Amino acid sequence: MSDGHRRAQTAIQTILRLTNLLMAGKRVAVIGDEPELAARLRAMGAQTLLTDPAAALQGHRVLAEDEAVALADLVIGATEAHLPLLRDGAILIPAAPPAGASGTGEPSEPGTSSGTGEPSGTGEPRRADGGPPAGPSGTGGGAPAGPSGTGGGASGTGGVLAGLPGVRVRDGITGYRLGPGREVFVLDMAC
Repeated sequence: MSDGHRRAQTAIQTILRLTNLLMAGKRVAVIGDEPELAARLRAMGAQTLLTDPAAALQGHRVLAEDEAVALADLVIGATEAHLPLLRDGAILIPAAPPAGASGTGEPSEPGTSSGTGEPSGTGEPRRADGGPPAGPSGTGGGAPAGPSGTGGGASGTGGVLAGLPGVRVRDGITGYRLGPGREVFVLDMAC
């Protein structure tokens, strides 16, 4: 089994376990180069929104990235730049870190953030490199927490929503209020 197949299967299993959603009819924006993941989501009945024009040959809907994110119910590969575009109730999956770049290298204990023993829903977000807490928009005197904006925040969201207070909806899902009437949910793929 190739790495692309393995990553796609792991991501889908985690999404289904955490959200208990049916993919049929859901609009899913896949940001980045994840053709296997997009193909599997489409096979499950999702309306896949991609930015690569070649994806149209495989039956995916091709849109500009901003347009795809604004329409999507689920955004895979989300970054901080996508926040103003998200619709109310959208589910985000932050951009995946490279293999073996989990931050501390220690396994995460249930209910804690990146194996530190600290409860994941309390206190200030921490950067994956152990530096000072991240400020609003992932700034804290340095780069956003964790590789690709993941892994350092209170729920593993790091740079995507660092500095915003989140409410733990259930294990692996944190809700964030972006403004009046706009709430998004972030999946912690490390769960």
